[in-house]
Amino acid sequence: MIHPHSLHRLSKTALTLALLLSPTAFAQTAAPVSLSAAVQAALQNGADVRTAQANLDKAQAANAAQQADPSALAAAKLNAKNTLTLAQVQLKGARLSTLQTTINSYTTLLRAQENVELQTLQVQVDQKAVQVAQVKLQVQNATALDVQNAGNTLTGSQQNLADARAQVNLASGKLGAATGLTAGVRAGALGNIPTLKTSLASLQSGLNTNLTAVVSATGDVASAQLSVKLADNDFTPARTLQDARTALANAQRSLDSAQKNAATTLSSAYQSVDNAAELLKVALSKETAAQKTYTQDAARLKSGTISAVDLQNTQLTLKKAQYSRLQAQTDVLQALASLSVAAGQNLTGIGGTF
Repeated sequence: MIHPHSLHRLSKTALTLALLLSPTAFAQTAAPVSLSAAVQAALQNGADVRTAQANLDKAQAANAAQQADPSALAAAKLNAKNTLTLAQVQLKGARLSTLQTTINSYTTLLRAQENVELQTLQVQVDQKAVQVAQVKLQVQNATALDVQNAGNTLTGSQQNLADARAQVNLASGKLGAATGLTAGVRAGALGNIPTLKTSLASLQSGLNTNLTAVVSATGDVASAQLSVKLADNDFTPARTLQDARTALANAQRSLDSAQKNAATTLSSAYQSVDNAAELLKVALSKETAAQKTYTQDAARLKSGTISAVDLQNTQLTLKKAQYSRLQAQTDVLQALASLSVAAGQNLTGIGGTF
C-alpha cells in the first residue's frame, strides 16, 4: 500500500512534470537562425568591427595626404604608411575576433538547446521508472524505499531540465548581444563541419603580415631603421645615432619575441583542431553504434523480446550519443575559430574571406 504522503508527493511530481513537458514551457520566441546568418549579423553590427573600419578609413585618408604632400618628410610618410598597414590588419583581426565570439556563442546556445531535449527524455525515462516502482510495490516486488529513490531521481532530473532551459535563455542573450539579433534568438542545425586542409607551415608563413602584434612590431623596426639611416651622417651628433641604434636593437628584439609568441600560439591552436577532429571521429563512431543498437532493440520490441521500457532506455543512450557528437562538432568549430584568430585568416568556412 502506498502511503498518502507518497501519493501527495507523486501528485506534485506529476504536476511539475506536466508543466515541464508542456509545449508552451519551451516555446521558441524567434525562428532559428543559421550560424552563417549569425556571423554576418555580428560582422555588420559589431562595435569592434565598426571602430576598426573607421580607423582604417581615417588611416587611408591620412596616408594619402602624406604621400601626396611634397613637403612631408620621410619619417612622416613612413609613419602614415605603417599606420595604414596596421589599421588594415586590425580590421581583419576585429572581424576574426568577432567571428570567434559569434561561433562560441552560437555553439553554446545550440548545445543548450539540445541539452533540453536530452534532459526532457531523461525526465520521461525517470517518470517511467517511478511508475514501474509503484507497480512493483503493489505486487510486493519492490519496497517503499525503491519508490522514494525513483522519485528522488525524477526530482533531480526535473531540476536538471529546468536548469537546462535557463541556460538556453542565458546563451540566447549572449548570442543576441554579440550579433544584434532580436531577443529570444534560437540556433538552427549545424551544417557540414569544415575540415582543416591548410598545413601548419603554410599558416606560419603568413604570420608576419596577418597578425596585429607582428605587423605593429615590424612597423616599429622599419621606423627605427629609418631613424638610424637619418642619423648616420657627419652632421648628426654621435649620441643621436647611438640612441637610434639602441632603439633599433630593442625593436628587433620585440619583433623576434612577437614572432615567436605568434608561432607558439599558432602551433597550439593547430594541435587543438587536430585533437578535436579525432574526438569527433570517435563520437561519430559511438553514435553509429548507438543508432544500430536502437534499431535492433526496436525490432526486438516488435518481436516481444524486450519491453517498451527497455527500448526507452536504449533511446536515451542514443540521445546521449547524439548529444556527445554535437559537442564534438562544436568543439571542432570553436577550435577552428581559435586557429583563425591565431593565424590571422578565416579557416572556419563561415563568413567569407576577411
